[in-house]
Amino acid sequence: MHSIKLPVGALSSQSWMQRLLPKRLWCQALLIQSVSMLLITGLAPSVINSVFAFELRSLGIQLDSIWCWLLIHMCVVSGLAKLARMPVWWRWIHVIFPLAVVFMQLVALPASVYFTGFIITLTLYWSVHNTRVPFYPSFPATWRALQRILEQHAGDKSLKVLDIGSGIGDIAMFLAKQRMHDQVSGIEIAPLPWVVSAVRALFSGTSVTFTLGDYRSINFAELDVVFAYLSPAVMQDVWQKVQQEMRPGCLFVTSEFPVPDTVAEHIVFPSAHSPALYVYLKQ
Repeated sequence: MHSIKLPVGALSSQSWMQRLLPKRLWCQALLIQSVSMLLITGLAPSVINSVFAFELRSLGIQLDSIWCWLLIHMCVVSGLAKLARMPVWWRWIHVIFPLAVVFMQLVALPASVYFTGFIITLTLYWSVHNTRVPFYPSFPATWRALQRILEQHAGDKSLKVLDIGSGIGDIAMFLAKQRMHDQVSGIEIAPLPWVVSAVRALFSGTSVTFTLGDYRSINFAELDVVFAYLSPAVMQDVWQKVQQEMRPGCLFVTSEFPVPDTVAEHIVFPSAHSPALYVYLKQ
């Protein structure tokens, strides 16, 4: 393990489009899709009935085809998303979303399928719009690396470990099995992952526990180690809570997303394909 200084880049200036758009990404996406559909709805009738369309029809190009206008819509929303400097993955969502809508209309699935999908999505992502933390699954290489960090930090000494945003409970249950003398728990705000983790805990043969709720309700002063795999949007808030409540000598470990403007004590790379672990020692 080694320490490096995290570079602090200057904030890029906002474009004129970013200043006009709402702050939340999902609101930006909805607005971009709506603008594109309004433009196409207004232009399509006049274009389809134009002389230009008649000439293209003679060449076998049908401008009155839904696929033609779907392609145009995909190009428009992708371009608007790029102008708005939305993350790359949001641009892919803009492209895939209209295709998915047309596909679902063609297969004519019953309404119950959509309702079931809505309920599953709601219970999985629950308050992402508020917490700004999506569901991130972790991998075995990360679990083992975290176990080694705890062993190097405390050896066989009993620790109180909390996984905030514990998902379906993989890391907490792994640690509880490997370090039977530790008091390991997790907290998850989304109902579906919490239910899965709670049921798994009943059959895990360990003392691991999972709570449904917000990590902000937990007193970090009672903990020795806090692990987080959340999102860049909340790392500063979590770090403030760590600084205010955790005792000196305790560990805060975050997967993939470092604390902004703060140098990690160690950076651990579990494997070539796993995100880095940033280890912070409370001073």
